[in-house]
Amino acid sequence: MTIEEKLENLPDQPGIYRFFSKSGKIIYIGKAKNLKNRIRSYFLESNRLEYRIRFLVPQIEDVEWIVTHSEAEALILEDQLIKTHRPKFNIRLKDDKSYPYFKLSVNELYPRLTLVRELKKDGALYFGPYVAAGKARETSRVIKRYFPLRQSSMPLDGKKTYRPCLNYQMKQCLAPCAGLISPEEYGKIVQHVIQLLKGNYQELISSLKTDMEAKSVNLQFEEAADIRDQIQAVTSTLQKQQVVSQLRIDRDIFAIVRSGGFAGVQVLFVRNGMLLSDDFVFIQQAELYDDAEILRSVLSRFYVSGGKVIPREIILPFEYDDATMLEAYCSNRRNSNVKVLFPKKGEKKVLLEMAEKNGEHNIAVEMRSLQADELVLQEVKHYLKLQNLPNRVECFDISNISGVNMVASMVVWEGNHSKKADYRKFRIKTVEGINDYAAMEEVLQRHYKRVQENNLPLPDLILVDGGKGQLAIAERILTEQGVDLTLVDLIGLAKGRSEKKVGMEKEEEDYEYVVKPRLKNIIRLKKNSSTLFFLQRIRDEAHRFAISYYRKLHGKKTIESELELIPGIGPKKRKILLQKFNSLKNIRNAKLNILESITGISGKDAAVIHQFFNSEKPQS
Repeated sequence: MTIEEKLENLPDQPGIYRFFSKSGKIIYIGKAKNLKNRIRSYFLESNRLEYRIRFLVPQIEDVEWIVTHSEAEALILEDQLIKTHRPKFNIRLKDDKSYPYFKLSVNELYPRLTLVRELKKDGALYFGPYVAAGKARETSRVIKRYFPLRQSSMPLDGKKTYRPCLNYQMKQCLAPCAGLISPEEYGKIVQHVIQLLKGNYQELISSLKTDMEAKSVNLQFEEAADIRDQIQAVTSTLQKQQVVSQLRIDRDIFAIVRSGGFAGVQVLFVRNGMLLSDDFVFIQQAELYDDAEILRSVLSRFYVSGGKVIPREIILPFEYDDATMLEAYCSNRRNSNVKVLFPKKGEKKVLLEMAEKNGEHNIAVEMRSLQADELVLQEVKHYLKLQNLPNRVECFDISNISGVNMVASMVVWEGNHSKKADYRKFRIKTVEGINDYAAMEEVLQRHYKRVQENNLPLPDLILVDGGKGQLAIAERILTEQGVDLTLVDLIGLAKGRSEKKVGMEKEEEDYEYVVKPRLKNIIRLKKNSSTLFFLQRIRDEAHRFAISYYRKLHGKKTIESELELIPGIGPKKRKILLQKFNSLKNIRNAKLNILESITGISGKDAAVIHQFFNSEKPQS
């Protein structure tokens, strides 16, 4: 069916929908309470005023949907599919954060307290989240010192005993493993820890004072002194906590802030009426999305993804269309009622204003750190006339030593910084001899075939090291692999040589230039420009990564053995060349005047080296 025919046959049920581009790639995933109404709304003229829809709709070539039993089920499926496919027009949030939580294993005879990042339905009690791991570790140190629960993971049944460990000697454990404390006495300490982690400080202090007075009456002064230290530790912890509500209730408060083309969502985690921690979600290219879309994506990340603790109240900055569905979903997860609120006055409104104030500070900090990078990316896009802001760049480089055991590298730049976790290295399998073109063809084919088969996200810009020959190869292979070059930019970076007048004479000058598909003329890059520096950094990193991989495979002996073939170049001069150029490729490409300028290499040596490599230039 054509897309028009599909729009006539949409179901009026909840589910998720996917929009596809001409190349068959998913470009947007959404959920709907009513698929018919939601999908058709994109094609209404009245909705074309929305900035994102104005760009999205012209690229929609097909639509598919999946009907679900409920809107909550659609929410879960949408979250899973967005994570898998990372569509271009969905908000790109960073990977889900895993916050530290305290886990108290109350299902054991002698419970243990540990810091974890994964919540499980295992009968334990969880307290958090602690966004600042340092604060969680500080609380852990206080508990270990003054409320010494056991730290070993061995199963204890109250019968079998073991020899006390070093923690007992350091007074950081009461040695239940050795039977030195009864489950009842140990249980009292566990209750104190629960009160501390819940923030029930006044009740805890009152209980401890009662215990201290009882110990004093019984002349147990050492034990009374220990309880006094516990009270001081609790009081010190209480002084560091900010009480933001008289109601002892768990709440998450969300506020949205914007500045320029950026946005951020500030979250405050209030536990038992006290501000436990906070977090800030920073969003680039936020001009594409309205506040409701941003809030929906962040709420999905917080409550649908992973196993985060759900509070009794979720406070939002404006009326939220999916509030009823969110309440039902979170209530089911929590096994008790959860309220989604939009306060206009009172204490909850004050909390929203606090979140907004913190958000304004945090977005200013993020923008200061990103401003230089953002300006560079905007300059590159403008100077090279790119379709996209080159936020993610994938660059390819071929490295070979006389065609023996060629290797290649792909480095990734994201937000004007290297992203080493996404680097890839390749051993060339199908090419014999020196043929950089064929090697580039193999690498691009292998990589982007894997990208398409696994529905991995495509970069904004693909950069190849080379001129029009390499670019033509790249354009053909990418097209064959289904990469839509109307959505992804492709360029080649190469070196050229021209003459310039110096006084009464002329001398040759090297320069770098860019080639683009369907552009006849080259784009010559200005010296010391942001664009030149941006591209050089990426290209040089790709070259470094390829060389390091080659050396890892073959060591320096292969390089040195190649240099041994040059007449008159002994070990000392080979060492000078390697220290100067760092690789055989650089030595091969060195100009005669550069070789002549090296200390320890004579003019005759330079001529021999240049002549040796000049006869072994790569084939086309």
